[in-house]
Amino acid sequence: MIVKTESKELEYKIGALLILASSIGVASIVYSIGILSFDIVDIVSWILGPLGVYTIFYGLWFNRDRFFHICWGLFMLALALSSALYPLVHPLTILGLLLIVLAIIGFSTYRGRMRWV
Repeated sequence: MIVKTESKELEYKIGALLILASSIGVASIVYSIGILSFDIVDIVSWILGPLGVYTIFYGLWFNRDRFFHICWGLFMLALALSSALYPLVHPLTILGLLLIVLAIIGFSTYRGRMRWV
């Protein structure tokens, strides 16, 4: 008997789990070898940075809930950048930039210039 299977699209949770596991693995290798000194604040960057980038690409690649995924991806990426760059850039600066970008995306979506929703 021949069974035909349909190709499934990548579910968000499967890809997010793979990204999360690989980023924690890379972080543990980097810290165990001694490339970077361990700082507990950097753990947020190691987890939310790749996950935010994956969420943005997932929102751009698949047509389901683009606006939702892009906004949450930007939010996670802003949190990761603020925890990674806190000695150099004040976190409120990154938060302000995030709010400006989200406002532009929201206005553009509302006006229909970008077909994200």
